[in-house]
Amino acid sequence: MGLSKPALRFLVREHRRQPLHGAWLTLGRQCLYATFDEFTQICREEGVGPRELPHDCSRLTNIPSWQDTPLARNTSDQAVLRALGADEVLALDYSGFEGAELVLDLNQPVRAGLHGRFQGVLDSGTLEHVFDVRAALSNVARMLRVGGRVIHISPCNNFANHGFYQFSPALLADFYQANAFAELQVYVAEEVGVDYQSSFWDMFQIDPGSPPVLMKSRRRLLLVVVAQKTATSTSDRVPLQGFYAQLFGSPAAATQDSSTLQASGGLLGKLKQVLPVRVKSWVRRCLLRGPDQKPWGAKYVGRFH
Repeated sequence: MGLSKPALRFLVREHRRQPLHGAWLTLGRQCLYATFDEFTQICREEGVGPRELPHDCSRLTNIPSWQDTPLARNTSDQAVLRALGADEVLALDYSGFEGAELVLDLNQPVRAGLHGRFQGVLDSGTLEHVFDVRAALSNVARMLRVGGRVIHISPCNNFANHGFYQFSPALLADFYQANAFAELQVYVAEEVGVDYQSSFWDMFQIDPGSPPVLMKSRRRLLLVVVAQKTATSTSDRVPLQGFYAQLFGSPAAATQDSSTLQASGGLLGKLKQVLPVRVKSWVRRCLLRGPDQKPWGAKYVGRFH
């Protein structure tokens, strides 16, 4: 998918929260849907001053297929990350057709020489194309150094046949929680507009510890997750979905049968048992906000454009 203007704004705000530095890895060569001047304008609007690019870093795109097209004037992942403070930017890809510096298969364990190599990993549209998601996430965790962070921007809903998968927030949130990552941020972005290049995002933040949030929209939904590696972080712990881990976390809860769990919901639980399905569906639609059924229980954090 690459980085649209809303994604760049999120990246700039993340840099403002915790400045980028050191070596960064992009999963796949990132397509940038903005010129360097447009990126600079976003920085100014967010109160961030991008630094001067080194002489060996071009402001123009590094996507080979964009040469001699109107997109040739767009900027590159190298330029954006270097301007925000990264000292080195490498791309990892399955093949070298777009000039990636590291040609590797994320379905397989990465070599030991890459463990702890990067201060940051940016995945904006690669994870969904890797069949073995568990292996890919473990590789990301291994390649980060302690204190480093990963940023995912991945399809959530209405991206059917874009990749192998569309992800629920619970997948990434529970993986990073199970592996003792810190500073976890989980968002769902509703993409409003004609296409990825010109759209803007309505952003909703999800509390990873809350019950699952129902998310339905006629528009495309993106999952945006940030997590930071700690000295105690691991890379291979398999999570139990957080909601059920809380529900069955104690020996007493684990021994309860389904009827006991339903009864524990009080009046609401009893109503759920006796109401017809049609009535329950109508109540749910009434509770959800708006005709597109926005995330009920998620916090609206603003519009990114």
